[in-house]
Amino acid sequence: MQSASRGFRVTPRLLLWLVLDLVGMVLFAGGALYLAAGQVLFLRLPTTLIEAAVLLVAGGLLMLVAAANLLREGFSGRTVQALDKPLRD
Repeated sequence: MQSASRGFRVTPRLLLWLVLDLVGMVLFAGGALYLAAGQVLFLRLPTTLIEAAVLLVAGGLLMLVAAANLLREGFSGRTVQALDKPLRD
């Protein structure tokens, strides 16, 4: 078991999931901005409502998958200290 004083380690896999989460946020924001205000966030994309909806859904799914994997990477091999203590009556 790792000691709590060792701290949190940033691994290449963790960085990959962080980058994918960031890409998902940008896609989601681009689709949402076009659907809400009709404005383009970057690079003239999206240009239609269908493209905006696809960006919104794809960004949301990418964020969901990346966040789940970030949590899995962050807690892998580590125990939560609150669960190690016995419950009091």
